[in-house]
Amino acid sequence: MRTKKSAEQENGQVRSIQLTGRGSYILSIPKHWVREVGMKKGGRVEFIERQGEGLLLRPLASTRPENASPRGVIAISPDVTSDAVTRRIISLYVIGQSTIEVNAKSGTLSASIRDTIRDVARRKLVGTELVNESSKSATLQVLLSFPQLLVPDALRRMTSIMTSMQQDAVQALAHSDRELANQVLKIDEEIDRFSLYIIRQLKWGVQHPALLDRIGLRAPGECLGYRIVTKSIERSADHAARVAKNSLVIRRTLDPRILKDINTLGQSASKMMGTAMQALFTSDYQLAERVLIDRERISALENKLVEDILNERLPGSEMSALRLVSESLRRIGEYATDISEVVLNLTVQDSIEAPI
Repeated sequence: MRTKKSAEQENGQVRSIQLTGRGSYILSIPKHWVREVGMKKGGRVEFIERQGEGLLLRPLASTRPENASPRGVIAISPDVTSDAVTRRIISLYVIGQSTIEVNAKSGTLSASIRDTIRDVARRKLVGTELVNESSKSATLQVLLSFPQLLVPDALRRMTSIMTSMQQDAVQALAHSDRELANQVLKIDEEIDRFSLYIIRQLKWGVQHPALLDRIGLRAPGECLGYRIVTKSIERSADHAARVAKNSLVIRRTLDPRILKDINTLGQSASKMMGTAMQALFTSDYQLAERVLIDRERISALENKLVEDILNERLPGSEMSALRLVSESLRRIGEYATDISEVVLNLTVQDSIEAPI
C-alpha cells in the first residue's frame, strides 16, 4: 500500500487559496517539500511566472540544497588497493558529496594511497581540491558551485576536446607523428573529468527537478538524454584515443589511397558528430534526422577503407592496427547517430506539426 505522502508526490496536491487581513492571499506549502529542499522556518522562496504553465516555486539560493555540505567518509584498511580507493572516491563525487574524507582504519595512510588521493583530485574530479592531509586522513573538498559550469557548457567543452582528439589522431597516423599520438592519449583524461562532473550534476537534477535551471536544463526528461549523450561523447573519445594508440604500431608511410580513405572516413565521422551536437543544443529535430540519414554512408566508407587495406600486403600487426582504426572512426559516427536519436526523443513533441 502506498503511503499518503508518496501518493501526494506522484499525483500532485490540491490546496485552497485563503484570504487574510485586508486582501492578502496565502497558500500553505507541503511540509515534506520544505524538508526535502533543506528549508526551515523563516526561509524565503521565489515565484517565477511561466507562460501558460502557472507559477514555479523554488527556494532562494541561501536555502537551496546545493549550498549544503554533505560529507562522505571512507574508512580504509591497510591492505586496500589504490584502484579500490579511486573507485570509492569517484562514486562519492558522482552522487553529490561536497566533502570526501578518507581515514585509515588503523595505523596510517600509506604513501601510495595518499598519492592516489591527490592524483584522483587533480586528474579526475572537476573543482575538487585536497584541503586537509595528515598521516591518518585526507579530505577532498568540491569547491565548484553549480552556476559556474552548466551542464550544456561542460558538454560543449567535452565535445570540443573529443573532436580535437579525433582530428589529431588521424593527423598523427597520416604523418607518423608519435609525439602527437601520445599527446592525444594524455588528453583523454580531460574527457573523463568532464564526464564525471556532468554525471554528478545530472544526478542532482534528477533529485531536484524544480531547480533544473540551476544546471542549465529545462525539463527532467533532459537528464536521461544528456546522460546518454555524455556517455556517447566519452566512448567517442575512447575511440579517438584508440586511433592514436594504433597509429603508433604503423612503422611505414601508408599508401596515399589508404590515407585518403582514412581522412574521408574521419572527416565524415567528425561532421556527423558536430551536426548531432548542434541539433542537441538547438533542439533541431530535422538536423538530427540528417545525421541518421548519413548512417549508411559512413558504413560504406569504412567498407571501402577495409577493402583497400586488405589489398595491401602489410604485416599482420599493421593490418590489424589499421582495421581497428577504421572501426573506431566508424564507431564515432555511430555514436553521433545515438546522440541524434536522443535529440529526436527530446524534440519530437515540438515537431508533430512539422512536415516530414
